[in-house]
Amino acid sequence: MMDRYAVLLPWVKTEDEDALLLEVRSLKVKQPGEVCFPGGKTEPGETITEAAVRETCEELGLKPRDIEVISELEPLIMGDGREVHPVTARVHIDDIDALRLSGDEVAEVFLLPVKWLCEHEIKHFDLGETSDEDLPAKLLGYLSRYGSFRRTGETHYFEYKGHAIWGLTARIIIRYAMSDPGVCQTDPGN
Repeated sequence: MMDRYAVLLPWVKTEDEDALLLEVRSLKVKQPGEVCFPGGKTEPGETITEAAVRETCEELGLKPRDIEVISELEPLIMGDGREVHPVTARVHIDDIDALRLSGDEVAEVFLLPVKWLCEHEIKHFDLGETSDEDLPAKLLGYLSRYGSFRRTGETHYFEYKGHAIWGLTARIIIRYAMSDPGVCQTDPGN
């Protein structure tokens, strides 16, 4: 059986609006410097939700009581067959600067306002067809680390305050955070 992975899609309520909490990967892990959601491989006997909550607590220094799970979502299947299972949750934090990040896994965190997502274009690239000259420089830099996968598949891409968001993370945002036509007007999970 192929390994299963769980990621948390963490909704945070700020004073002004709803936002998604995202991580920038540490330079000590695979895909260093890339933006992602908290998560990782499920352990034997662990449910998807348990894995998503555990990984989030380990990476961000949260307690399970800080995470109010909303739902498990349909898994995404990666090109190599791995299943990635997103879990949506309301994360109750007052200040992201007070999080105790695991320096081995997380370099920094930031909030991506849902309103911003609703007001900005997310680009789409067919990597087999798009020339290097037509790709954003940051995306091209990330792709240079992917060897034979560099020229396969498709990806969505956008930048928020200097952070390049693409690949699986962008896919999860589009499929689950923006797929409901009312998401730009409503507050998911209350």
